Amino acid sequence: MLDLSVLGSAMETIGLQKLRGRARMDRIQSRGRIIAGISFDIPGVGYRNPRTGLIEGFEADLARAIAEELLGAPDRVDFFQVTDEQRIPALQNDLVDMVLSQITITPDRAGQVDFSIPYLVTREAILVPKGSSINSFDDLKGKRIAVTAGSISLRRMRACLPSLPGATLIVTPLSSGNLEAVAKGEADAASNDLINLTLMRRACDHPDRYDIIDIGDRFDQKPFGVAVRKGNQSLLDRLNEAINILTANGDIDRLLNKNIAGVTGSAERP
Repeated sequence: MLDLSVLGSAMETIGLQKLRGRARMDRIQSRGRIIAGISFDIPGVGYRNPRTGLIEGFEADLARAIAEELLGAPDRVDFFQVTDEQRIPALQNDLVDMVLSQITITPDRAGQVDFSIPYLVTREAILVPKGSSINSFDDLKGKRIAVTAGSISLRRMRACLPSLPGATLIVTPLSSGNLEAVAKGEADAASNDLINLTLMRRACDHPDRYDIIDIGDRFDQKPFGVAVRKGNQSLLDRLNEAINILTANGDIDRLLNKNIAGVTGSAERP
């Protein structure tokens, strides 16, 4: 028999979420600005330029393009630094309106926040020193693997440890720390998104010293979405509309290609 009290409670919760979602969109429009949580440590993706103080990279540019679609101008966005571990709490604690920070859409995360349609799909990869004995996923047995706290790569590598006897994880707070751990000899490999590793290698002092190995055939693809607080449907609808427009007119591909081409060696750390 249907429990009407449970049904009523569920409908009340959904109603409150919709009201909060409309209120969030109203606040964004009232202040005329949207607050975006973004990485500050990955050149070409999300990066605070230490010389200029400007926030650069593909996801920063995408946030500006979204601001133009939602609020009429690309400069109507404020950036708030988030690490991988801080992305979802930043939304839940109302520190940001949206997060664009290589956050992979997964079922468990979708239970905590809401996601836009994907704006980029990438794969799992590993970065190793050139000449390393690591040439495939199976070669990670007995090796030290650098991964980022709060990331899907950490979750995946932790789950794979039983099939990689002797392997250990070196957990770094920032994605940039993955490459740094390999460079310092503290890790034998770094596991991260293919796009992140590609751009971090391009930005480092000696990109020719590292190889990147695509291990995406071992795992599901990694679709990145813009995350918003749970129940924020009004904002989510506007984000999906903006991403559809930016995809259809080629702007997302253009922004990605521009930032990949613009990353060169010796990028200063934030």
